[in-house]
This record gives sequence, C-alpha cells and structure tokens, in this order.
Amino acid sequence: SLYFLQRQDLLGGSERVRIELRDKASGVVTGVRNLTPALDYDIDYLQGRVLLAEPLASTADDNLLVRSGAISGDEAYLVVRYEYTPGFDDIDALATGGQAHYWFGEHVKLGLTANVNEQDDTDSSLQAADVTFRWTAGSWLKFQQASSEGLVSLPNRSSDGGYEFTTYDPASFVNAEADADRTDISVSLDDFVDFSKGKLTAYVQEAEAGYSAPGLTALTDTKMYGGTFSLPIGERFSFGAKIDNRVQEQGIETQAREYNIGYQINDSWNLSAGYREDERLDGSIIVPLTQNQGERTDAVVQLGYDSQSTWNTYVFAQDTLSVTGNRNENGRFGVGGGYRVTENLRFEAEVSDGDLGAGGRLGTNYIHSDHTSMYLNYALENERTDNGLPSGRGREGNLVAGIKSRIADSTSIFLEERYQHNLTMTGLTHGTGFTFAPTQTWNLGITTDIGTLEDVQTGAETDRLATGVQVGFSTDKLQVSSGIEYRSDDVEQLDLGMTERTTWLFRNSFKYQLNPGARFLGKLNHSESESSEGDFYDGGFTEAVVGYAYRPVHHDRLNALVKYTYFYDVPTTGQVSVQGVAAEFIQKSHIAAVDVTYDITSNLTIGGKYGYRLGQVSLDREDPEFFDNNASLYVIRGDYRFRKNWEVLVEARLLDISDLNEQKSGALAAISRYVGDHLKIGLGYNFTDFSDDLTDLSYDHSGVFLNLTGSM
Repeated sequence: SLYFLQRQDLLGGSERVRIELRDKASGVVTGVRNLTPALDYDIDYLQGRVLLAEPLASTADDNLLVRSGAISGDEAYLVVRYEYTPGFDDIDALATGGQAHYWFGEHVKLGLTANVNEQDDTDSSLQAADVTFRWTAGSWLKFQQASSEGLVSLPNRSSDGGYEFTTYDPASFVNAEADADRTDISVSLDDFVDFSKGKLTAYVQEAEAGYSAPGLTALTDTKMYGGTFSLPIGERFSFGAKIDNRVQEQGIETQAREYNIGYQINDSWNLSAGYREDERLDGSIIVPLTQNQGERTDAVVQLGYDSQSTWNTYVFAQDTLSVTGNRNENGRFGVGGGYRVTENLRFEAEVSDGDLGAGGRLGTNYIHSDHTSMYLNYALENERTDNGLPSGRGREGNLVAGIKSRIADSTSIFLEERYQHNLTMTGLTHGTGFTFAPTQTWNLGITTDIGTLEDVQTGAETDRLATGVQVGFSTDKLQVSSGIEYRSDDVEQLDLGMTERTTWLFRNSFKYQLNPGARFLGKLNHSESESSEGDFYDGGFTEAVVGYAYRPVHHDRLNALVKYTYFYDVPTTGQVSVQGVAAEFIQKSHIAAVDVTYDITSNLTIGGKYGYRLGQVSLDREDPEFFDNNASLYVIRGDYRFRKNWEVLVEARLLDISDLNEQKSGALAAISRYVGDHLKIGLGYNFTDFSDDLTDLSYDHSGVFLNLTGSM
C-alpha cells in the first residue's frame, strides 16, 4: 500500500489517483475507478509518497478455463497524475484543456477533448472526438479518433512501488505528429432475438508512431484488435470465446485465442473444456535474453460437483498439445472448491502443480447486501473517453474489484486489484483478504499476494510474496490500530541475473479522549526497504506524531493544539528532486509546535503559533554525515468577520534559521465568504516564500491561493 512517486515537491492538490484494470493479453483498459484523497489514500507532497488506505493485490479473475501460469488473471494498476515544482529556473509555460459531451436524445452522444501545452520549445497538443450510438445498455457502437503533436504525456513506470522507474526517451517524440483511432461494439443478443441471451463484443485500436496521450504512448505503429462471445445453448450447454491480437512494429507481436465449452450433466455434476492458442514474437532490433518466443497450444478439462447445499469441488487437468521456440510447456493438474460458512460468507481455494511451478489460491466470495461497500470499484466505462482514446472495452455488465463487504456482524471481506505498469506487465498474482471483528472492541485483518509477474516486452519475471496483518481496538474513549506489511520481490534482469528487494511497512495510530474538551492523538509509520544491489539502493521513512488538542466545552473561546513530529526520510534511488537530479539527501527532523486561538468577540479572533525544528540533512546515502538545519517559526494572526458572511484573515510570519544566521519574514492575507451554513470559500496571497509546515524545506510557497473549508 506504499508507493513512491518519481518526482518530489508536488503541487498540493494537483494529484489525480485512480485504479485501472487492463486485459492481460491486449493491455486494453477495461475499467477505471478514481480514488478520493484522505478516504482512499494519503499523500506526502514534499516527499512524493502515496499511502493507500488498504493494500492492493495484482490481478483479477478473467473467467477463463486455461491457466496461463500458476495463478492467472487480468492486471490492475495504480495510476497517479500530478504537477511538481520544476526547479529553481523560471519557466514560461501555459497549459489549457477541456472535455465535454452532449447527448442528442437517448441514443447518440458526442464528446470532444482538447489539450494544449506551451512550454519553451517543447509545445504539445491533443485533440480528440468520440461518438456513441446506444441502442440499449448492452448494445452500442462507439467511434473515437485523436491526434497528438509532441510529447503530451511521458509515463514513468515502476514495478516495485517506486524504487526504480523506466520510461521512454523524450527525444523520440520531438516534432512528432500522429493519429490514433478506436472502434468498440457491444451486442446483447436478447435485444434482437427473444430466445437468445448471448453477448458479443469487439474492438479495434490503432496508434501511429509518436502518438502521445495520458495512458497511451506509442513509440512505433501499434494495432490491437479482438473480442469476446458467450452463448448458452439449450438448458445444458454453454459456449464462450475470447480473441486478442497486438501487433507493434519493431516490437512485441502477441496473439491469443481461447474457446470454452460447458455441459451441465445433472443438478450436481458439470463438465467443462477449454482450448487456447497463443503466440509471442519479438521484432525488436535487440531481443532481450529473457524473451520467450514461439507458439503454444493448451487444453484443459475440468469436472465439478456441487452439493447443492454448503460446498462444491472441482478437479482439472491441463496439458500442452504443442509448443515451438523457447516457450515453456504449461501442463498442470489441480483441485479446488468452496465452502459456504454462512448465508453470506463463502471461502474458496485452489491448489495445483505443473510445468510452471506450484500454485495456490485462497479467496472469498460474498452475496451482495446492504452492508457491502465498493470502496475501490472497477466499473466498466463503455461510454466515456479520457483525454484521447477510450477506457471502455464494452464487456458484459460491470467488472467490480476492490470490494469491502460486511457480510456478518463480525466479519468483512475484500478483493482488490493493483496497478503495476503501463501496457508492459502481465501478472500471475491474486490477492484477497478479510476483516474479523468478534466484538465491538476488536477487529483483525489479513491480506496475501503471491505469484509471478512477467514483463510483456522482455519476458523477465518477478516472483512476489506479500502479506499483511492489521489489528484494531476501539472503545468510547480509545481507538488504536496497528498493521504490518511485508513484500519480497525477486526480479529477473535482462542479463539473466537476479536482484532481490525486501520491504517492510509498519502502520500505527491512536486517539484517546481524555475528557469532552481534550484529547490525545498520534501515529507512527515506518518503512524500510533493502536491495541486494547494495545500501545505495535502499530506501524508507519514519514518521511519528503525538498531539494534544484542548477546547473546553464550557469555555469554547479558547482552542489550543500542541504537536510533536519526528521525521526521517531516505528517498528511493528512482525519485527525482526539485533540481531534476536524483534525490540523494537524507532528512531527519524533530519538530515541536504550539498553536493557540482565542475568540475575543463573536466576530474577532486572535491567535499565535510557535514552532521549532531540530533538523539534520545528509547528502550521502551510504555513509551519512549530517549537518544541522534548525529553524524557529513565529506566527501572529487575526480573523475578523463582517457583513454576516464575510471574513478577513491577516498573518505576520517570521522564520529564523539560526545555523545560517538568516531570517525570513512577511505576511499572509485572505478574504473569505460563507456560502450557506457548511461551506467557506477564500482567496488569499502569501507574501512569504516559506511554509508554516517545518518539515517542508522548500521555498516556493509565495503566491495566490484558493481555500475551501467545509463543515458537517
């Protein structure tokens, strides 16, 4: 659940965090879920660090019979877009853009997207249009076309949580002009034939060399096409098919075709069979040593039994019928099943062994109820386009992952997926978890993520083992939560060597209500990561906070907050500082602060803040030698409310940096207006260049700001 972004010193509030689900064969985005700050994740803008509220696994079930590895499925990815401080040099840049759509009646929708970036000599632009013809929710046709100039978006990819990044060479997109288009169709047969309940989907997508848009960047001409088909035949037979093809000039060419058929023998017994052909060819000028090329044909037979009560089981046998090149055979034998513990709770498991190694899967299933919370939901968006080419694939219904459900008074379960790359990784991992609260006081959660990821471009494999435990305790006055997460990645290098990275994350927080007017709160988060390549590639951070809030119930004019923070940060080697170079410095600080406000009248409030930082910084990662960076912060403020709904704020600030014999002073002013009883909108200007957050060592906070304050 911990991810490091490549850039540090982000622009506050500029981030957009979301989950994308991508097809394992084609890499096409099939679902998107935008995450909410504070609820779904926390972000440290200065250090470039994202901490998700819940750990995420790597894959989702693809509903296919043939296992492509020890564990198989589609992949989910975490995508973060953000703005960052460009450095010390002044820049001349302007970015404008917008997106709009309009429905002409109930069956036709037109959408337009435009984006223009003007920055020095690296201008770029993106224009796109899409039109949707919808017959019903299950039957529709969509066309999309986009054109880009220059490098609109440069994706940075990390498969280990942000410790190392890979990207494209920006020089490849200088003066590039390219087009891309996509067509999607979805047909629900029962919209046209009364007795048929089948489903047909198809897509075609082409991108010219040099095309650039958020979520899609093409170095060379790339074409993808495919589709799915499902059809029940009578009362006992069913048929399904899925085809995906991807052709990239001077790159990877993949083809995958799978056909499944099922037969319901009687109420308890069922028989299924699957047949899959897939091919991999690498047309790159330099082919990595890890690359797997050739054709492979697999077949599987599965026999299942349903007790029609609380349990079911199945056994399957899979074998490789033919193989060419250096592809590995994919024979496999396994057994699985499920057991329904309660009316709403069901556990499922599968164990297998074969040519590609042993595999295991432990999962949970649920029945939808009023207690279900879809807090990280991947919903198919077949009628939406996002800055260019679509995210929709037009599959049947909604594919939902990241579900948290309270299935009983004491038990919750979740199933979650994870973003690992941009069109380059295929995954063989699956993660599930559960939360158990036997009483109103205690709760327990466990997560797992085990399997193998394969790089689509190079064939290099990453063996991953991850697990986590969370414990919580809550009473009327005390809330305590703790969690431990562990992850180990064994990564195959292009020269066939191996590197290992081990990461630990500890999360702790507490709140204690001393009395109605006073409370203590705190948190302790610690992460450390070790690499087999040496100390230079290690990373981690420690953040400890203890605070005391005081607001007397019978004398609520006075408000006071006392806070202590300990901060220690070792940036990853893949992160980049404000200057655009590797972030190699280590920072540790002890910070104490006191903040007091007092209401003189109902319209006039005065206050003050004092903060002290005992800080140290080292420029050497391997043998750190720290030098002091101490500072004191003084703030005096006044708030005055006038004309019923208006309020003005004035602050005087002084930053004393004793070790440099330097002082910075200035003011901050803002005017706000109350909109209704629960919202205040303010506009202000900071005349100083420093922050009142003493963990922030940058001096780039001068300028206009907009402030929105809401209350319940």
